[in-house]
Amino acid sequence: MYLRQIIIRSLSGFLFLAPGMLLYFWVQGKQGRKQSPLHQAACILFGYYLMGMLTVTGIRQFKAFSPRLFLVPFLDMIVGPEQTILNVVLFVPLGFFLPLLYQEFASIRRAARTGFLFSLSIELIQMFDMGTTDINDLITNTTGCCLGYGLYLLASKVIRKDFLQHFQSTGIRELREIWFFWVYAFAVMVTVQPVFLDRVLHLSW
Repeated sequence: MYLRQIIIRSLSGFLFLAPGMLLYFWVQGKQGRKQSPLHQAACILFGYYLMGMLTVTGIRQFKAFSPRLFLVPFLDMIVGPEQTILNVVLFVPLGFFLPLLYQEFASIRRAARTGFLFSLSIELIQMFDMGTTDINDLITNTTGCCLGYGLYLLASKVIRKDFLQHFQSTGIRELREIWFFWVYAFAVMVTVQPVFLDRVLHLSW
């Protein structure tokens, strides 16, 4: 049942995210920065992943600022190893998508830094009565991103480089694009998506 709820909630947010992403690619094309179909398709898949990530982490409408902080590193990993594994696995796709889609993330340092910033933004948003802000999440999420980057390196050894290049962006500001997708996904999750769940699908968090 929990997996079904995640899928439904992710899809409900993706319904609002995908049109905006398609409009973004259309505008880019009009400005002479048309991306390959593979890049666009992979970005759409990446967008769905972002919605799934935010769903699993409990992001929803803002409430009162009510931070619950857990700042003791590593202790929570020992007490709850299942949650630790989930936090690592959750960010593995991010570490894979970054170098696949963007040349700027050809180094693990940049991928790890972005994974850390993504995780940090989630932890900060969770201070608005959306969960516990946990330093261990930052550690495990960043670790998962690095593992995903390693998986991409392994895949790049067996997949032809000229094929992988079709997934890469061309002639755009890559950091601007990825942060646009991330902020847009956040905006959907805390505005229209909860209303759609409540008033159309009659689901509550």
